Amino acid sequence: MSEIPPREEAHGAEAAPEPAGRRVGGFVAIFVVTVLFLLTAYRYTVDTRVNDWYLFQVARHTSWVLDKIGHSSELENRYLSNEDPARVRATLAAWGEGREAPSEDEVARSPKEPLTPWEKWSYRALQARRAGKGAGNGPGVSFILRPGISTEISDLSERLSDLDGDTALAPAEREKQQAPLLARLTELQEIQQEIRRGERPQEEDTTRMFPFVVVSECGAIEVMAIFLAAVLAFPATWRKKAFGLVAGVPLMYSVNIFRLSFLGVVGALDTEHKWFKFAHEYVWQAVYIVFVVAVWLAWVEYIVKRKTP
Repeated sequence: MSEIPPREEAHGAEAAPEPAGRRVGGFVAIFVVTVLFLLTAYRYTVDTRVNDWYLFQVARHTSWVLDKIGHSSELENRYLSNEDPARVRATLAAWGEGREAPSEDEVARSPKEPLTPWEKWSYRALQARRAGKGAGNGPGVSFILRPGISTEISDLSERLSDLDGDTALAPAEREKQQAPLLARLTELQEIQQEIRRGERPQEEDTTRMFPFVVVSECGAIEVMAIFLAAVLAFPATWRKKAFGLVAGVPLMYSVNIFRLSFLGVVGALDTEHKWFKFAHEYVWQAVYIVFVVAVWLAWVEYIVKRKTP
């Protein structure tokens, strides 16, 4: 199917193109209005379950990346460790129904398995919101880049204890699984004694870790809103705009996950948090802005300006 030729004027001449100033003014106006609308809309969703879910996904994906990079990364493991799981679940159900608290019968009927990270975060988020303290709250990530000797010894001792208490394992299988752990534990205990005698640097017993929370400002909603507004404001077909949004927004999200993971590693290495603060407040702010502009320009150059065959 061929394109429809531009309509001609009465004397056969093509219609005069729209002045450049008017095009730029229209783009700026639509861009500003769209950004203000999106950011205002997000402002009213910050203290909602939708944003709770979004921040949890950001924290979950960041924790997954950090777990591949370092020793371990866990979600919400520092919270609600002393709470009764059954009571927490019953309370969440009661709050969902608009009630203040569950009955004891409801608590007794609730599952008693350990709470999932999502259940812990849901409870904390709703509890803070009900107390009027929702601002600044977010799902927690506990990242260990490199465990110290003492931390690794503690982890191994816990794993050995779990194997001892696992009655489902046959004695031969238990010994088989414990053997490499016991060998590693003995090795680490010898290294620990050498550190205490001053024969090895104390640095080897320092755990490089960085616990943090993913608050609303970590979600990169503002950056994605700017990109979305720039795509919608630029004169292009709706098909090309849809392509820009479908390809660009997930890309922005992925870069944000990389940003948070990078900052997690910097935070674990920089014990005084001087470089972390610089990277967080200056380096990545500039890098993200440049990245958004580069992606938008690439969309304009290679998608919008590409001739339709």
